[in-house]
Amino acid sequence: MSTLVPIIDLGRFIQGTEKERAATIASVQAALVDVGFFMLTNHGVAGDLIANLEKAALEFFDLSMEEKNRYSPGGKRANRGYGAVGSRTIGKTEDKTLLPSLQEGFGISAVDVPEDDPFYKTDIAKDIFVKNNWPSQPASFEPLATAYYREMSRLFQKIMGLLAVALELPQNYFDPMLSRHGSVLRLVHYPELDQEPVPGEVRAGAHTDTGTLTILHIDDTPAALQVLTRSGEWIDINKIPGAYVINIGDLMMRWTNDIWTSNLHRVANPPFINGRTSRRLSIVYFCQTNYDTLVECLPTCTSAENPPKYPPVIASQYSSQRAAERFGIIPIA
Repeated sequence: MSTLVPIIDLGRFIQGTEKERAATIASVQAALVDVGFFMLTNHGVAGDLIANLEKAALEFFDLSMEEKNRYSPGGKRANRGYGAVGSRTIGKTEDKTLLPSLQEGFGISAVDVPEDDPFYKTDIAKDIFVKNNWPSQPASFEPLATAYYREMSRLFQKIMGLLAVALELPQNYFDPMLSRHGSVLRLVHYPELDQEPVPGEVRAGAHTDTGTLTILHIDDTPAALQVLTRSGEWIDINKIPGAYVINIGDLMMRWTNDIWTSNLHRVANPPFINGRTSRRLSIVYFCQTNYDTLVECLPTCTSAENPPKYPPVIASQYSSQRAAERFGIIPIA
């Protein structure tokens, strides 16, 4: 088994020759069976948009705690708005000894939500499509995050088309299930530290993601994001300029009858240099289907020898349950 996370060129799937397209599909299938991760290039998201959002996010996280806490969701510890360092414990299910994670973040709900569509008025929808409480500082935060969310929504649907073909399904198979999705954009800041963490304090403990797939932009901090191989070895996923890190989540693994792997990954603490650590920023887009999607074993992932392992489940119910188990928070989606 290869311990390298493969690089997938999306352009070769969308615009390549028949041979390039077939090779890309085969590489995706092999990656998701093996390690559950791949790097995606030629995705069409402008580098300037990413860089400007990174800059705005760091400006926000550099604000005072009093200012940042104005955007906290309050008593309901949800994956929206500002969450301070220690407000969540990632990986608690896998390791009960973990202390609250050494990260802070800002979660953003769907943008461009129609006012008059009944789909967005149900009790479930009201918890998923939460109105964003945008920071007033920096002024560029809202327009940049909004533009980025739209780009991620577009990319999500393109990737799902690639995954559908890799599963020997029509390229548009998942489209009806993504038309009103409740995906979450999360800006995650790992502050620099001026003292050694105590045992159990990590940036993010080993965990799997809950939903369909994750589109992750990482900075150039080395030896931070790590993924577990089938041989039990933790390998680093370092930044490749212009590439996203893509991994599938628990829901997609269930959809594929465990043929594809929703794999354990973690964010390691950085080394101390001259009594301090470096900071880190990740931009994470947690892709969710429409909340009413019925997730059941895909027709190409079962046979007489490999019957469905799981009963059908509604996506929102599954995601809510798994978020509570995995992240030690009360989820709202």
